[in-house]
Amino acid sequence: MIGTLLISLLLTAQSSSQVKHFHEVAKSVFPKNMIQSDDLCPVVGRENAAEMKKECWQEFQDQGKVWEGDLNDDGVAGLIVFPGAGWTGSSGNWYFLYQKRGDNWVPLYAQKYGFGWQVENPRFDILPVSHGGFHDLRIATDWCLKWNGKDYVDYEDSDYHRLSPKFFDGSDWKDAEIFWAINYAGANDIRDFKPRWYSVSDDWWAVAESAETGTTQVEDPEYGIEWIAPVKDGVWGWKDDKAFLILPRPTYIGSRQLELSGEWLLIHGESSSALAAPPIVARYNRRTHELRIEK
Repeated sequence: MIGTLLISLLLTAQSSSQVKHFHEVAKSVFPKNMIQSDDLCPVVGRENAAEMKKECWQEFQDQGKVWEGDLNDDGVAGLIVFPGAGWTGSSGNWYFLYQKRGDNWVPLYAQKYGFGWQVENPRFDILPVSHGGFHDLRIATDWCLKWNGKDYVDYEDSDYHRLSPKFFDGSDWKDAEIFWAINYAGANDIRDFKPRWYSVSDDWWAVAESAETGTTQVEDPEYGIEWIAPVKDGVWGWKDDKAFLILPRPTYIGSRQLELSGEWLLIHGESSSALAAPPIVARYNRRTHELRIEK
């Protein structure tokens, strides 16, 4: 029995270690003409275009960063580029993915509104899974990309279901969203929801309890649980020194109201008007653990 346990632990460690990461490199690997290109420095039609291009370059020198990773095991690095403060917003920084082909730097991420992604807490993970010879990428906790033969595109729900949990740290609450996605991505009526409890650390408490974040909380004496929804975060159940994720961030702001109603925890989103009550986006049955996602 002990031997079987040791083998299981070894296999888990080996699977987790297969995940590689982009690593930060000198900004000089990415050329000036790319930072000043129309894609990363959009100044077409501006009277002061020349001056703005100088500002783009200076921002890159002052705040920009570059990370390098091998996307398809051919020894030719792909680069993730953060151009600087001009590409920062309320939802985080913008990042752009390139690979050099011949003399040209080619953007590799295709999405509806350009070829970059915006995220507050980025991940630069290169997953063991491949499509068309290119590794899948994880760019946020529960946001992965796959190669479609031409570009990187967002995962579909079924792609998350096929991911091996062994690629990630099952004891780290910061990976809670990816485990949720592996089990439930795309589901609306989850009858067999199983709470996955994590030991919570000081940084979890810093997010969950800070008054500055506007955290929404409701105590549940019947089950001895406190339901917590930090701003721009998911909805959690907390008891003693452990917590589990019920639902990843349901709207941009998170959940603005939690409410107990019979057996159900009602999870409200954000209202489109200051006068309107926040709509219910999900219901969680505290007894049966059924989770109904309504929006």
